[in-house]
Amino acid sequence: MKFDAKTILILLFLGFVWGSAFILMKKGLESFTSLQMASLRLVFAGSVAVFFFVRVYKTLEKKDWYFLALSGTLGNLLPAYLFASAGADIPSSLSGALNATTPLFALIFGVVLFSQLFTIRQVAGIGIGLIGALTLILTKSKEGITFEADYILPCLKVILAALFYGINVNIIKSKLNHLTPIINSMVPLTLISVPALIVGLSTGTVQAAMRPEASESLLYILILGVIGSAISLIVFNQLVQKTTALFAASVTYLIPVFAYMWGIIMGEPIGIFQVSGMLLILGGITLTKK
Repeated sequence: MKFDAKTILILLFLGFVWGSAFILMKKGLESFTSLQMASLRLVFAGSVAVFFFVRVYKTLEKKDWYFLALSGTLGNLLPAYLFASAGADIPSSLSGALNATTPLFALIFGVVLFSQLFTIRQVAGIGIGLIGALTLILTKSKEGITFEADYILPCLKVILAALFYGINVNIIKSKLNHLTPIINSMVPLTLISVPALIVGLSTGTVQAAMRPEASESLLYILILGVIGSAISLIVFNQLVQKTTALFAASVTYLIPVFAYMWGIIMGEPIGIFQVSGMLLILGGITLTKK
């Protein structure tokens, strides 16, 4: 596997888009409930995906449908609702940091379910990346973070979403690698947009979206769905095909870096601990590459 400039750019793009997603979710939650926001996000993504879906669905075999539906459920549907629900109760930076556990789950489930091999170097990369992510969070302010009991359930939701991501990246690599990134992205998004539409309609999403004060939040969710889900998923699946499942999952280490950068833009100070955390994360990503 060649670690070239294109791969680096893909990692940076995904890190930026997904690192910004937590802020966009916060903005969306200003006018919508977590169920409404997640449903809108998936429906917007599915509205883009369906145009590709109609061109490729006839080429799929029966066995492909099962894994594509499973990929959509574990990689998009369930995490979207879990992150939206957690985002209503915990800081976006904390969600971003906990999402960095995805490579750990990718490694575990790659070994347990898909008989993937791993190296000590990859395990070391995961550990270093997690330390870097934790460093960013614990040194975000001078006072640090005081973990509250109310955070336990929402944090578990984020970790569960990361677990689903870890399984999904192995499904894509092991069961769907013979398909194109377009198929692996657009077919699952189209399939899961149906239950998302049902949930959205049953929770008063249309009525909420008709309110004038909801227009700005609706725009943020549109960006989240089209760029943060549809477009980024195509790019991510290209990365999975080109590299390894574990290395592709390590892009989640960049998420807290960009989440913190948004904080810098908003006037938060940066010091040696923050720089060290970012460097540890980048070093961890490098080590996970075979």
